[in-house]
Amino acid sequence: MKDGRNHVRIRSIGLHLPSTRVSNYEKAERVGFERDFLENKLGVVARSVMEPGETTSDLAVRAFNALMERTELLQEEIQLLVVVTQHPDFKVPHTAAVVHNRLDLAKHCMTFDVSQGCAGYTHALTIVTGVMDAAKLNHGVLITSDPYSDKVADDDKDVSLLFGDAATATYLSRTGPGYRLIDSNFGTLPNSYRCLMFHDHLEMDGGAVFKHAVQEAPPSIKELLERNKVGVDDIDLFLLHQGSKYLVEYVSRKMQVPPEKAPFEASNYGNTVSSSIPLMLQRHIDAGKCERIVLSGFGVGFTWGNNLLERSRAEP
Repeated sequence: MKDGRNHVRIRSIGLHLPSTRVSNYEKAERVGFERDFLENKLGVVARSVMEPGETTSDLAVRAFNALMERTELLQEEIQLLVVVTQHPDFKVPHTAAVVHNRLDLAKHCMTFDVSQGCAGYTHALTIVTGVMDAAKLNHGVLITSDPYSDKVADDDKDVSLLFGDAATATYLSRTGPGYRLIDSNFGTLPNSYRCLMFHDHLEMDGGAVFKHAVQEAPPSIKELLERNKVGVDDIDLFLLHQGSKYLVEYVSRKMQVPPEKAPFEASNYGNTVSSSIPLMLQRHIDAGKCERIVLSGFGVGFTWGNNLLERSRAEP
């Protein structure tokens, strides 16, 4: 693999998890789920829920502010701001423009949204890296913000116990240590988009989503590893989209990945859609113990995307 010098790399991630937690135990009993199913299959015992009236851009700004507390990045240095969301504040303009205005970022800063769901971070990380390379940018911020708590029917057993609210802000730069993107691959399953749809509220065919995920994610990850001449043993960490505890465990078993290398960490906040992977990635980046990390997102579309990251110590 090539030297990481001068390559765009992930430097730091800021998180916003709403402080409000709603327990799932009472609702699980009400919709007919046993305690064991809640804890060991769904795996989500509590969900993070934003305050009434909060918006996608509110969460995005909070995540950005959390990032700024963790880095020496100056706001005037930011040349690119991307927001991953399928629930923008408005149909027009794009949410990144709203966030840009609220943060008083510079006029030279490029802004756009990525309309992607559970695979949104893996898609956007590849897009942002490519844009920064093509436009010769040095500093970019990638925000994920997809609140769902006000978009699910309370009595819908397929979704009302799963989704939580969160936002993340990832700082990408050409300087300093971090994790750089080595390679990515993606896919969209034909005739599958109806498995997750939003009309008046979110509707999900949970069986179809599970089936598609376990059929498509493992071979696509294997393809990514093979073309980069690495195996499962060469990867220190697999961060899989936190769709459910059983889904994460099933995919990792199918790939023969040890449980400690593919954690489920969403038990106390839920499936946060495009934020689920960076929520986990933050602490592992901070620890700096992993040399290679695989990210795998899958869901709405039905689409999937995988990234291979490698630790970079080089500084120009």
